[in-house]
Amino acid sequence: MSTVITENRKRAEVLPEIFSGLLPPRLYTSICDMAARGTAVEEIRLRTGRRASVTSRGKNLVLDAVLTAEEMERIVSKICDGSLYAHAHTINKGFVTLSGGIRVGLVGRAATEGDRVIGVYDVSALCFRLPRRVCRVGAPVARLLRELCFESGVLVYSPPGQGKTTLLRGVIRELASGTSPWRVLVIDSREELGFSLEDSALTVDVMSGYPRALGIEIAARSMNAQLIVCDEIGDVSEAEAIVAAQNCGVPLLATAHGSTVEGLLRRTGIRRLHDARVFGAYVGIRRQAGEGDYRYTVTDYGEADALLQNCGGGDCRH
Repeated sequence: MSTVITENRKRAEVLPEIFSGLLPPRLYTSICDMAARGTAVEEIRLRTGRRASVTSRGKNLVLDAVLTAEEMERIVSKICDGSLYAHAHTINKGFVTLSGGIRVGLVGRAATEGDRVIGVYDVSALCFRLPRRVCRVGAPVARLLRELCFESGVLVYSPPGQGKTTLLRGVIRELASGTSPWRVLVIDSREELGFSLEDSALTVDVMSGYPRALGIEIAARSMNAQLIVCDEIGDVSEAEAIVAAQNCGVPLLATAHGSTVEGLLRRTGIRRLHDARVFGAYVGIRRQAGEGDYRYTVTDYGEADALLQNCGGGDCRH
């Protein structure tokens, strides 16, 4: 039976200063007022010709402000430092990363070449995801990794918006500090995971912008890491690099989108990692009511493998 653990995390709500120069004054003032009243601003969504909204603890709060096409164009220009071309590599993948670890999702009219996006024009919607400086969070996951004694890693899963990246930052701080810190190497492919890890006492190395597969290979073979951390795995192309790192004796702490262990193991890339015993445990997280508390569901390797066996080792259906 999976183990359920709860954890509380308190935090102050402050809108990052960068938004004062990005957003129209009427919108910036409105969101600042919400934050001052205690609203946990997790995402800001802007839409051309439609009302802006804020996501707070999973709820969508619609604002009065409607952005014009000209306002949206100015905001996009600012987040790209005046040059969409300079950011084309990530824009074509649907995002831009700002200073402070703020990731901006971006959609509009796409120019394609086969299945590949080669340009995005007439941007119609932006989603700003705000990172959180939360230090004391993730202790149960850090404890689980210590119990596994470097023999295998942990995969954290949840649907989008439940705080997986925030959790990783907390676990990194927990393991890379204290009297016996681990050597932690963070593969920050989207340049957002490294936010709030600037403390000079942390035994952390951050690889910014590296593709995950290449970063994992370098971390295991060249940097002698004791723990590799990365966000949002699942591609089949990354699986072999992760297995190779595991064979070098370096455990992985990673996240993936998913609602259940069964759902995760239906994915070819994750199933490949499971078969190689990369993860000693799968940890599902959910936010609870109140101050954004975490609820963990821990499924160890044996329990996850039993789920596979119960459905014939193949397509597990609910």
